[in-house]
Parts: sequence; C-alpha cells; structure tokens
Amino acid sequence: MRPNLQSPRPRAVLFSLLTAALAVGLSSMPAAAQSPQATTDADTGTVWWNELISANPDRSRDFYSSVLGWSPKIVAADDNSRPPAPGESAYTLFMANGTESAGLTKYEGKDPNDPKPGWLMYVQVADVDNAVIEALRKGGKVLKAPTDAAKVGRIAVIQDLDGNALGLYAPIKVPPTQ
Repeated sequence: MRPNLQSPRPRAVLFSLLTAALAVGLSSMPAAAQSPQATTDADTGTVWWNELISANPDRSRDFYSSVLGWSPKIVAADDNSRPPAPGESAYTLFMANGTESAGLTKYEGKDPNDPKPGWLMYVQVADVDNAVIEALRKGGKVLKAPTDAAKVGRIAVIQDLDGNALGLYAPIKVPPTQ
C-alpha cells in the first residue's frame, strides 16, 4: 500500500499487514494505506506492489541496499508515517531516488499457508473474488481468502499449479464526484 497515492499505479505495503490484519480484523493497515486510491481499468493486470518476505530482514536490507542501491526506510507496520515503537511490528519500505520501490516483511511462519521467504508480487485484477474462483477452477489453491482491506481494496493470495504464491488486489471503487 504505497503512500504515494498520486502514482498512476498505487501500490501498498501489503503482505505483512495482510497476515496480521486477518488475525485482528484488518485494523493494523498503515494510515497512508487507508486512503481511497484512484485507479483505471488500464491498471488491471499490472504489478501493483512487490514485497520481500525474509527470515532475516537485517541481512536482506543490507543485501538489497548494496546490490540495488535501495535505501531502507523502517516504519511501523500499522503506521508507515513513523518509526516503530519498541515491541511494535516493523516494515521496511525500500526507497529508490525518494520513491517507494518495494517492501520487506519478516517471515513469521505461524500459519502453514503463509508464503515462504521470497518475493511476493501483487497484481491488480478487476475482481478479486472472480480471480480466486478462476484460480480454483484451473487447479490453483487459495492461501489467503479474499478480504476487504479497509480503505485500500480487496486482496487475496493464491498459489499456482507450480506452488508459486501470487497476491491479488482490486482497488476500492471510488464513486464519481459530482
């Protein structure tokens, strides 16, 4: 849930929050992620956000900072406008030239359906529920059922026939202003 809501393709700090939010009723979404996001049908099928799930976030921050030149910005998972307080869940926004490029969350492995460490891509779809139904028809698996993420949109995580996890996202339908 990328805070830059002016971007033509809004993105978001998602997976770490999805897992935690499902357990607490989606109350932990970052404040910046809770604003309605204008999108177009042209965004359907595009990558909305990339997130690294890492067993060792410190090591991953160092690696991607060195290799890609990203600057890690560590924020509170439930409010990306500030650093995490002691004992609070952290999330890393990787910055490239001042723009959020990807996210990083710690792999907790508490739920057997949690995607394993690695990169998780979220793709925008026209309708998350229909995309999940189609994935099931084609032999895929649902890792995280479709759910509404407050003020963000509808999200789900599926698994393809080869076992690859993929996040699905559909934006909030913002009624036209008069």
